[in-house]
Amino acid sequence: MIKHFVSLMCVFAAALTMQAQDVVKVAVGDTQDHGVTYSLPKTQIRVTVKARCTTVKAGAYAQYAEKYLGLTDALLDDKTEWSISSVTLSPEAVADTSRTFHIVFNEKMPLPTFYFDAEGRLLSINREPGAVKRSAADEETTDAVTEKKTVSAFNVMSEELLKAGSKAKQAEIAARQIFRIRESRLNLLTGEVDKMPADGASFQIVMDNLKQQEDAYMQLFCGVTTETEVEREFIYMPMEEEQGVILFRFSKHFGFADADDLSGEPYTVSLTLLEDNRKVAERVDAKGKKLPPATGIAHCVAGKASVALIHKGKTLAEDNWQMGQFGHVENLDKMHFLNKKTPASALFNPMTGAVTLFNN
Repeated sequence: MIKHFVSLMCVFAAALTMQAQDVVKVAVGDTQDHGVTYSLPKTQIRVTVKARCTTVKAGAYAQYAEKYLGLTDALLDDKTEWSISSVTLSPEAVADTSRTFHIVFNEKMPLPTFYFDAEGRLLSINREPGAVKRSAADEETTDAVTEKKTVSAFNVMSEELLKAGSKAKQAEIAARQIFRIRESRLNLLTGEVDKMPADGASFQIVMDNLKQQEDAYMQLFCGVTTETEVEREFIYMPMEEEQGVILFRFSKHFGFADADDLSGEPYTVSLTLLEDNRKVAERVDAKGKKLPPATGIAHCVAGKASVALIHKGKTLAEDNWQMGQFGHVENLDKMHFLNKKTPASALFNPMTGAVTLFNN
């Protein structure tokens, strides 16, 4: 086998079909040099962080909340607070360009068929690989924002309130309206009204409407709370065992910040090797003489690592996976796949490059 850092484009120039799962079928006999180029995979970790931004805009009559409503905790100034609600770690396979191989076959022999994914990673030989989950390799962070809307208090203000000469008088009128709404709701619940709603559905509509009116007036004293959900994604590429690598920073005052922005608190990634299979045993003959590296169809004997996201010593998310970059390369004899009567077939793990099935 000749190992090259060559462009993967030669594989796709020879592609005969592109299936729905982005699987590329390559018949070796149709390629220019009767060869194929492919890469083994390595694993990156996509860290998905969901955060909540809670913004409270102080009510116009907040200073009168205790006097007219008996509320002692009404916010007098606007306030914004961020918090992280969830963290998810998920592995993704990307092509490892440091493990790219080019294999040439003798055109006079039966030639195998290879199946690759869209990034040039080997999926199978002489058999279809089946459905392949597409992995995102975009290393840019993305935002997904969801905002919860609230009812505006100004939609329910009465003419009497708007014409009041002072803010204190306005607050008094608003508080009086709140108590009227509560009294109306209580009368409905006890049946002490001249005319009850026609049915249960109508009753619920009236009750909901009264609740919305009360909430809107209460905003004038307690303020308006708006919650915004923000989702950010970060990519971590494990290469060595390491602790305390800053992935991003986060502030309860303004949310996400860059890793080098000291105004936010650090959220760090730690990687612990559970199985380090990078060391390759030397090949020797019966007399103990060192043999050259084997050649053939390169595949990976993967290692295993644990990844954790940590903040102030607390682990927010942790998991472990097999990873190709912590393994070593071995080879299947390519002659297995050239048998005219019963050629061998193989399946490879798209995440690690390991052989998952070999039929000889």
